Amino acid sequence: MKTGNIIIRIGFGLLFVWGGLEKFIEGFLGGVGLNNMAAFLKSSGFAFLGDSGTFLLGAFVALIELVAGLLLFANKKIFFAYALLTGIIVVALLSVHIPSGNWMNIMIHIALLTTLLGLAINHKDEIDT
Repeated sequence: MKTGNIIIRIGFGLLFVWGGLEKFIEGFLGGVGLNNMAAFLKSSGFAFLGDSGTFLLGAFVALIELVAGLLLFANKKIFFAYALLTGIIVVALLSVHIPSGNWMNIMIHIALLTTLLGLAINHKDEIDT
């Protein structure tokens, strides 16, 4: 395994484990917590899901980020981890960042999206491992 790949996995693992934990636990690592995450999702176009639906969606997003980040740390199911995180970034771009018009956040998330997508493609042959 190449050292560069380990550094990339650790970096993305930290980013998404942190992101998952902060969505679950208010105040921990600057976290918003699930109630605030649900309120944010409601205001970002997901109000049609209702209170319990946005809460469950927030928990689902947090769980995906946390599990995918842990998979990257463990060097397991790498393709799936990168693919799931690519999906999270696509939804974040379309529902939050592009509508906000904040070009810095848009560009950062496009960089994350293209990097995660490229990494998923690079690991597509490892689906069975």
